[in-house]
Amino acid sequence: MRRHKWRVFRAWQLKEDLREFYQGVHPDVADAYLRRWCTRAARSRIPSMVALARRIRRNFDGIVAAVRLGLSNSRLEGINARIRLIQRRGYGLTNLDSLTAMIHLCLGGITIDLPTDRPRSERSG
Repeated sequence: MRRHKWRVFRAWQLKEDLREFYQGVHPDVADAYLRRWCTRAARSRIPSMVALARRIRRNFDGIVAAVRLGLSNSRLEGINARIRLIQRRGYGLTNLDSLTAMIHLCLGGITIDLPTDRPRSERSG
């Protein structure tokens, strides 16, 4: 593949190197690693990689800061998925206040003890 489909191989190699940036590069060398990656991507003359390198250079400081601080949007994506599930479950809700109340109830950490949850000895009647 390296000999016959060199563009595909080079694009795959650049993609894997960028993946390594997020998974295995120590935060102290993130700046230098990403600069080298952008240089290699720009020199590859693969249009999509050149455009990606340009985009990364425009947002360079933010990307390096995210790696140094260990930031990720995974928690936000998880909350968003749960909100969408609540929205699908509450298809018949007629107004936004009902949906907002369900989101607060499910994601707000509120615990409500129902009378049926108590042991029989504690129930009245």
